[in-house]
Amino acid sequence: PYLRNGKVVKVEDPYEALIEMGRRRWSAILLNFSVPDFAGLCRASRRLQPDSAIFGLCTPALEPEIRLLTPGTLTDYFICPPSKEDVEKLFRTAISTPSFEETEPIAALTPQFLSRLLSATHSVSSLEDHLCKLVTEETGVDAVWSDAEDIPPDRVPMLLMARERPRVLHTAEPMNSLPSEDTRKFLQALQELLPELFAVAERTEALHRLAITDPLTGAYNRRYFYHLTDKILRHVEEKHLRAALLLYDIDNFKQYNDAYGYACGDEILRDTAALMKQITRKHDIVARIGGDEFAVLFWDPYQPRRSDSRPPEDALILADRFLNSVSRHQFPSLGPKAKGTLTISGGLARFPQDGRSCRELLRSADRALKQAKRSGKNAVHLVGA
Repeated sequence: PYLRNGKVVKVEDPYEALIEMGRRRWSAILLNFSVPDFAGLCRASRRLQPDSAIFGLCTPALEPEIRLLTPGTLTDYFICPPSKEDVEKLFRTAISTPSFEETEPIAALTPQFLSRLLSATHSVSSLEDHLCKLVTEETGVDAVWSDAEDIPPDRVPMLLMARERPRVLHTAEPMNSLPSEDTRKFLQALQELLPELFAVAERTEALHRLAITDPLTGAYNRRYFYHLTDKILRHVEEKHLRAALLLYDIDNFKQYNDAYGYACGDEILRDTAALMKQITRKHDIVARIGGDEFAVLFWDPYQPRRSDSRPPEDALILADRFLNSVSRHQFPSLGPKAKGTLTISGGLARFPQDGRSCRELLRSADRALKQAKRSGKNAVHLVGA
């Protein structure tokens, strides 16, 4: 909730709250410590409302954490449920603070502008793109991002993104005159928001990455592989492109686990996943389906240049390279004499002949995988071959 002239406005969503804070000044602000990334929300609120009283509300268990934010970011904090004295203090602060009712939106950052920025914080690259477009629209000057050391001397810097590798948004073309006073104020206000905006984008990106990848190998997880593969297959069918799915596992994996321990088994899984990523193309999809079982979607984003191109054979060539990579790889946990002893077996299914969905292709590839096992392992079999 926010307090202005004794009136209370309650906003549930943190992003909506930041947008509301960007519209006008508020006498006092009360933030609930239970929202995600409370510290980041506090810092963003303080930047947007430098003169307001900002209070935090938390449970007794979280009191040590919220205490670190006072004084400085927070004016004070209350333990939930707040006492009568706490509530009175909050209202006294709100009433005694001068009214900001007629104040203009902060530094020309309109609600629409802030809303567009916040909607772009699902990834760092998306936020960069939107900042570039929005600054260009607001200033009338074309802008581009560059690494700090790569800015030409005749370009005017506009925004600085000070992360591990500093990046600068600057004029796209040589520009002799500095921006106008209004433009400078606009860019200064935007610069103050950048740390929080990019922190949100980085967190969102990291959470998305955790949600779609296998934590041990870094490959995609089963759930996301199903989703992404079906999406790609629809595109492949519409554009008459080529695709094949490889399902493989590690021969005698249980024996390695039993003989060398689970730490060694984890190393084998990480290394084999890394080897597969090395031989696949950038657009191919590698996923851990479960245990020691992996799936790979080989697909071509463009029509073949030659009419006699043969996609299953192309995928078999890549699978054969993977077999050779595994046989040459030295797995440290297996000892110096273990090189060449670890093998994999796989089954390769073609789209659409062997299945029109991810699950159908996996079932077909699994039959071919079992055939490879029965035939002596250390091989990749094509469905129907």
